Amino acid sequence: MSEILNLVHMPDGRVINETNMDPAIERVTGFVRYFVGADLGQANDFSSAVVVKDQQLPIADGSRVKLGPRERTVVFADKFKGVSYVSVVDYLIRLRNAPPFGGKSELIIDGTSIGRVVSDMLHEQSVDHTAVQMTGGQEWRRSGRYVNAAKTLMIENLAVLFASGDLKFAHDLAMRKEIEEDLASFTTQTTAAGNQIITQARNASGHGDTGIALIVAAFASQYLTPQNIQVGRLVGMF
Repeated sequence: MSEILNLVHMPDGRVINETNMDPAIERVTGFVRYFVGADLGQANDFSSAVVVKDQQLPIADGSRVKLGPRERTVVFADKFKGVSYVSVVDYLIRLRNAPPFGGKSELIIDGTSIGRVVSDMLHEQSVDHTAVQMTGGQEWRRSGRYVNAAKTLMIENLAVLFASGDLKFAHDLAMRKEIEEDLASFTTQTTAAGNQIITQARNASGHGDTGIALIVAAFASQYLTPQNIQVGRLVGMF
């Protein structure tokens, strides 16, 4: 078997290896999907969007085809301020539908504070999305389009993904330094009762908005994805 597979990328994000009707070649389904994370600010504060690309592609492994390693990469970041909520909603819709994200993306916003307003506006336009409301503790739960998730859990999740190499920055990401500064503004403290809490200091770039956008996107990529069992099958065998 050739080590180079002919991969067919479907509009919905599925990636299938072409078998050319060879009954000895397994057809394996992988994926390419995007998580568009957004943090919404007040009129005089920045709003940010960060996109995480999540992919796992079929690869040739000797005489068989299997799913390769899962790869998550921060591929896009943007921030802006001084725009109306209507403009923010329009921006998020256009970003989610823009190539190459269109048809393969999930929109996740910070649903605390004004995030609830933006979530309602998205809902009124029938835009599928998840609004993450940051809470205390260490748990998370979903209720409709809202997810209540512990801020500590989400930040620890991001730290683990980076430390393990499961999440990386694209080499040409222009805002990498700013995101890293935002993430560095979060610190862990232990209360007198022995509980860990997350505190955040204002940094030179603002309130950590790009960091929060990445935190919610990474959380969704880890906890809110469908848990599918991938099954390979032989084509043309009877």
